[in-house]
Amino acid sequence: MIAKEFEDFILQHLDSYLIPADDLAIFIDSHNSDHVMLLLVNNGFSRVPVLTKDRHFKGTISISDILSYQVKKQLTDWELNQTDIGEMVNTKIEAIRNTASLTLIMHKLVDYPFLPVVNDQDIFVGIITRKSILKALNSLLHDFTDDFRIVKKDD
Repeated sequence: MIAKEFEDFILQHLDSYLIPADDLAIFIDSHNSDHVMLLLVNNGFSRVPVLTKDRHFKGTISISDILSYQVKKQLTDWELNQTDIGEMVNTKIEAIRNTASLTLIMHKLVDYPFLPVVNDQDIFVGIITRKSILKALNSLLHDFTDDFRIVKKDD
């Protein structure tokens, strides 16, 4: 269990650690794989969130997801290029709510470099990255005593 004071300290700054959807590269599930591959390669993104047209999180996509789909379905390059990425989406990374506990965030970030975040209406609002939480932890380690006093308990 995370000490309440530590969790409060980190969560009070969590909005600054959330990268908003408007600042991210995202794909719509109806984009064709040719377009997505081109953008992934040219921009150097390894994995990008995929949304529906109404901004619901569907999963993520990477070049390896697209190529795996091609091999699995035995598609020619032309057939693959005409296929919407909605069929190729990787659903291993589940979205978390923007009200998720720090404990949940930390546990999930052990396995994934970022977590998609949705609001109460399941609308995608952004991502929390492992890097942003490490920055929060760094801030905690350096600045915690500016607001709090640490006193050792008597045995």
